[in-house]
Amino acid sequence: MDFAASQILIDLFSDVDVFVIVFVRVMGFFFVVPILSGENIPFMARVGLSLSMAVLAYTANFVELPPYEFTLIGFSFLIIHEFLIGLIIGFTVSMFFAMFLFLGQLVDFQMGFAMVSVVDPQTQQQTPITGSFYNLLVSVFFVGSGALHAVIEAFFSSFDLLAVGQAHIIGNPVLTFFVFEIVISFFALALRIALPVIGSVITVDITLGILVKAVPQMNVFVVGLPIKVMVGLIVIYFTMPLMQAAFGFMMQDVITTIWNIIGGMMP
Repeated sequence: MDFAASQILIDLFSDVDVFVIVFVRVMGFFFVVPILSGENIPFMARVGLSLSMAVLAYTANFVELPPYEFTLIGFSFLIIHEFLIGLIIGFTVSMFFAMFLFLGQLVDFQMGFAMVSVVDPQTQQQTPITGSFYNLLVSVFFVGSGALHAVIEAFFSSFDLLAVGQAHIIGNPVLTFFVFEIVISFFALALRIALPVIGSVITVDITLGILVKAVPQMNVFVVGLPIKVMVGLIVIYFTMPLMQAAFGFMMQDVITTIWNIIGGMMP
């Protein structure tokens, strides 16, 4: 074992409470952030990833503990406080992915796929079929474009901006405002993305309603459902290039929101 590795081990054992605090914040983030927190990833693999990232964060940043009551209760409150920081930052990214599940639910309801659902490989839960498609597509963009690296970089910058135990979480109106803004803006964005499909399918419904009045013998339920599905899939196909172009702008909003959240927790 070389001198550098030995020095790292000495520092870890001499400041084990500092390392535990860093590990808890990292674990809170990696247990919520999409892609890395999926149920298809074993629990021990997520713990190992959090542990390795905590070692990197500990050795790359000068982290100090604030003065606190060195008791089990005092240290436990500090652990919960740091875990919430990682949880809140990871929640920001998870809301971005939840937006696409909501988008798929809106589209499926209009296309007639409301009763159809598939198992999401990440959460192992029943999700709308179109929402699962959008979610997998965004996951590929998220990893392939380097957005995952940008999110992790923004998270590790929180150790420089938010000293251990110094973040303002409970009773913070600025943080509450940013959290509500995330929910409202992301779901409003999902509605705007779904509007082409929703508008096209509603136009088909209006056309079929006019045809039923003109030709009462036509069975609108037999004819209408395949037409709505076909029109919806065609619109989704032609809007795919726009999704790739819009993904860069959306990810920039996510990164900006993460920085706003970190800034909102600063004392």
